[in-house]
Amino acid sequence: MTPPGRAALRPDDRPPRPAAADRLGLYVHVPFCVGKCAYCGFSSIPAAADPIARYLDRLSTEAHDRITPALAARIQTVFIGGGNPTALGVAALGRLLHTLSDILSSSPIEEWTIESNPETFSRDLLPLLRPLPGLRLSLGLQRLRDEEIAWLGRAATARQGRQALEIALAATPNVGVDLILGVPELPPLVPELRSLVESLPVRHVSAYFLTLEEDTPYAAAVASGTRRDPAETGPEELFGVTAALQAAGFEHYEISNFARPGSRCRHNLAYWHQHDYLGLGPAAVGTLAGERRTNAASLADWLADAPPTIERLDEATRQREFLMLRLRLLQEGLDLREWEFRFGPPPPPLSEALGREVAAGLLGRVGPRYRLTPAGLPFANQVIARLF
Repeated sequence: MTPPGRAALRPDDRPPRPAAADRLGLYVHVPFCVGKCAYCGFSSIPAAADPIARYLDRLSTEAHDRITPALAARIQTVFIGGGNPTALGVAALGRLLHTLSDILSSSPIEEWTIESNPETFSRDLLPLLRPLPGLRLSLGLQRLRDEEIAWLGRAATARQGRQALEIALAATPNVGVDLILGVPELPPLVPELRSLVESLPVRHVSAYFLTLEEDTPYAAAVASGTRRDPAETGPEELFGVTAALQAAGFEHYEISNFARPGSRCRHNLAYWHQHDYLGLGPAAVGTLAGERRTNAASLADWLADAPPTIERLDEATRQREFLMLRLRLLQEGLDLREWEFRFGPPPPPLSEALGREVAAGLLGRVGPRYRLTPAGLPFANQVIARLF
């Protein structure tokens, strides 16, 4: 019965439900690649038998120590990333999957995601991958023409990328690709992307702008003037990618992510909804019970059991992250009813800042919900920073 003086809410008007308290994700970092790309700032080293064996031993210990039966009962998504997990080779990747599957045998797993680069993805992997429930495969193509791939210093060719996609589609229909946008010296990849999604039933596309990472050869080349700074590029390539993918039936559901209906990445959505997750492996990050844990970044330190960094997430940090993550979700946006449910009434400075962004045309408002507009999308980081 509706209380006197309060209008009944239609289902679409109801405040979003809070994040399920019992939901938990698991991220496993594999720090191995065939080679290190010049622009890459991730924690990774060349794959070799001895460090891989020591990594798997240590990972097994960490997984058994940290994934208690109570936590295992909450884990719904698993994401194995890197690095390049398939650089482990078939036998070592099989050992990793066996370790996790044994610990998670009673977990309500809805989705397993495994990243791979094309040059190490082969049919020999299919018997390992097919049994995983809710399997997603994410292939790091990055660019779609040989000369552009080579310019980035990547190992695979465009033909190898397509062959890897065809093999992946033999394991699961839920296959996605990762792309790099905004490379100053390279032309837009829209024509090749349009051809790809028209010819193969790819279900997910992640498209991230190239950024300078400290202490990388690419950053050094920009500093010396031999390469242009990617910060000089505008948003035009993203607009072209968005138009091409939406025309092909994809939803633009997060600033850098597109999916066919029903194919959004559940694991990453859990991040964006601030659900808890565990992180295993060197450089892995996780949050649990209000604490963020970051493992030692280097493989050597992590193998030596160096202590993780622990950060207690105070209210101000969680509020800032809430604003940032909700506005990145382009269709959901920021709903002030959810803010009030979690943190209490929005402070006047936040309401005033939101009003200014609406007046500038960078945010749109429908009732208590705010979303980035097409005009605001290229300035998302600035908009979000001004709300803090």
